Amino acid sequence: MQFAIVGYGTAGRAYGALLQALSSVSVSCVVDADRRRAEAGARALSASAWSDNASAALRRDDVDAVIVATPHASHWHLAREALDRGLHVLLEAPLALRYSDAQHVLAYARASDTVLAVNFWGRAAPDVRLIRGRIPRPTFLQIESVVDPLHDSWMGSAKHGGLLALLGSHALDLACFLMQSQPLYVQAMGGRHTRRADLADTIAAGIRFANGGLARVTVGEYGHSPANSSWRLMATDGTVTATAKGDLPGDVSQIGGLSDVVTPRSHPADAPQGESLHAFVDAVAGNGEPLAGVEDGVRAVQLADAVYESMGARRRIPIAETSLHVGVGPIYADDSVANRRNHGFGT
Repeated sequence: MQFAIVGYGTAGRAYGALLQALSSVSVSCVVDADRRRAEAGARALSASAWSDNASAALRRDDVDAVIVATPHASHWHLAREALDRGLHVLLEAPLALRYSDAQHVLAYARASDTVLAVNFWGRAAPDVRLIRGRIPRPTFLQIESVVDPLHDSWMGSAKHGGLLALLGSHALDLACFLMQSQPLYVQAMGGRHTRRADLADTIAAGIRFANGGLARVTVGEYGHSPANSSWRLMATDGTVTATAKGDLPGDVSQIGGLSDVVTPRSHPADAPQGESLHAFVDAVAGNGEPLAGVEDGVRAVQLADAVYESMGARRRIPIAETSLHVGVGPIYADDSVANRRNHGFGT
């Protein structure tokens, strides 16, 4: 199987290193908006081509699968274009910034005989697997993820979905993955407290699930000290309580008051991509399912849109089952992510 890597930043380079270690695959093309960086990537990975034009790369005959590791705003249309070409797709989260765009991708994916996977790497974290095994039916979840303020970074910009796209997509998926139930409604609060960004930099959302469970998800740019982790996770079923803190790829979980030490992965720098890539390659070969599929990606986007809508309307938002009609309109009257500014909370 021959890959094109679209986006050769930190994630793209990690994927490239992982692909080099797999005997059954190769990289045929590297794409980046910075053509010199694309060329350097192609040389490092022994790829035959490089480009700053993703559309041209996806039309190459020597490409079977594409890894999308670009800034968030471009994910959905690159995924759709790759699917339209009959290519298998592995992309960094989020699948899209708007639920309507995510539905378009889902329609394309279901109409094609290809695999689309989303890198929700938290699902493979040892702590998460340990907690899911000990508490398969939680009644309450609390998930918190924080980063230092995203000054001067595209990752914090409204154009690319801000904090909810960067961290929230992973946290929302993790809530659904651990609860193993259909979300029914969302109620959220938040505001611009740290950077005075165009989108909220601190968000707290409650999610009610069909099984009666409740999840509380908090993401923020209020930073962390060495004594406080960037991720905190707590789950309980009323009898057993489990907590985890740290970077998730490897740390210590407290289960029912006892400590279970989770062994870190042998290559922690590649951990966020490694499990997803291996599962993706196996799924394309017909051996199992990806770590997270297109439906999981769509659900996380739907929840994120519901979070924004709840913040603006100051009420709970039902998560209704919706059709896959490609003409479904946006949830907001204004379809521009960049114009979601105050969410009803003023300045």
